[in-house]
Amino acid sequence: LRVPNLDDFNALSDVADFASLVATYSEGLPRFAIIMEPTIAGGPNPGIQLACLDSSLAIAPLFKRFGSVVITSGTLSPLDLYPKLLQFEPCILESFNMSTFRPCIHPLVITRGSDQLPVSTKFQDRGDMGVVRNYGTMMVELCRTIPDGIVAFFTSYSYMESIISEWDGMGIMRQLTKTKLVFIETKDVVETTLALENFRRACDSGRGAVFLSVARGKVSSLVGSDRHRCCRIIMKQGTLSSLQLFPYLHY
Repeated sequence: LRVPNLDDFNALSDVADFASLVATYSEGLPRFAIIMEPTIAGGPNPGIQLACLDSSLAIAPLFKRFGSVVITSGTLSPLDLYPKLLQFEPCILESFNMSTFRPCIHPLVITRGSDQLPVSTKFQDRGDMGVVRNYGTMMVELCRTIPDGIVAFFTSYSYMESIISEWDGMGIMRQLTKTKLVFIETKDVVETTLALENFRRACDSGRGAVFLSVARGKVSSLVGSDRHRCCRIIMKQGTLSSLQLFPYLHY
């Protein structure tokens, strides 16, 4: 069988690879799952996700190849949970206290928009245009008030892309660019690293910038909160209503 263009069959290759992995680790608890959602982030098309539920399978080759492995992060909490998930016995398990030279944490929870409509990131409310509009309006108002850097975290790449598309249609993205430069995290490491560097340069030059990123993504551990580079962080957390979370919680 001669195939002129293998790129046309990437999706079929992914399904075949997934089936091979499922057959390889077929004993014991199911370590893989097929997650089906009626819609993705309020979009019109249903989605199918091939998910690996056992994270230890991904890191096992690393432990096998190297004699010493150091895992560090500012977001690994609680520490005793990760050795259980990754199935290894740590030689040293240490947590360091964080200290700041000035009061820099001011939590603020917003439950209503400027039009007094309730705002929420509940899974069932993500497609509500009133919620999308109010979050965009809040972002514009914060960009007009807060100098230098702002980082906004979304629950997933698909949700972020959907919200940015809606904001663009509402004219909110144009309003954001009038006050700050806008940078967006992507799944490409090179693009995100370049965007992060330009974000820092914009903050250092006094132009100001806003970085739209994903919670627990690359930017969340790299951007930091150093002085004027990120004086505020907006968190848009997910909920347990997402169908993607159920298989992981059950496992």
